[in-house]
Amino acid sequence: MRMVSLIDAVFWGVLLIVGGVLLIVKKYVPFSLPVGRILVALVFVYLGVRIIVHGPTVRAENTVVFGGRTTLSGATGGSRDYNVIFGSGDIDFTGMPADDATREVNVIFGSGTLRVNPDAPVQIRMSSAFGSVHAPDGTTVAFGDRTWTSAAYRDGAPALRVKAAAVFGSLSIRQ
Repeated sequence: MRMVSLIDAVFWGVLLIVGGVLLIVKKYVPFSLPVGRILVALVFVYLGVRIIVHGPTVRAENTVVFGGRTTLSGATGGSRDYNVIFGSGDIDFTGMPADDATREVNVIFGSGTLRVNPDAPVQIRMSSAFGSVHAPDGTTVAFGDRTWTSAAYRDGAPALRVKAAAVFGSLSIRQ
């Protein structure tokens, strides 16, 4: 068991015990205790200490939060979602197969670059709200939706399909 998981388990166990004791004390003691406020305050104190000690953590390998990562490789398998949140990231789909599976790339309050193979059939559905998505042909979406396809794309043929969204951020698609 990792140390962080052990600390989390101990905290939540102690919090439940303290909460139960406070509820019993409130029932049988003549003065009033704000049990709900005490428990909420303890949770906020715990979350604050945890963020200070460990920093904001995200367990997903295809997600960047509060920082930058040079490359999120599309060849990692598993997840089909790639997210850049409050940071910057370079997402490399140049080796991604044209298997008709839809992958999602989301940039929220950050900036990202999506690289695709210029010789591969690619279809990208771009959408943006208070941000921008820039296609290789110079097309930009600032509000709304638009679809961009590579020169090798043919309707009905297998292709790499991507849903690319930017919310209060910027995503640049490059070949």
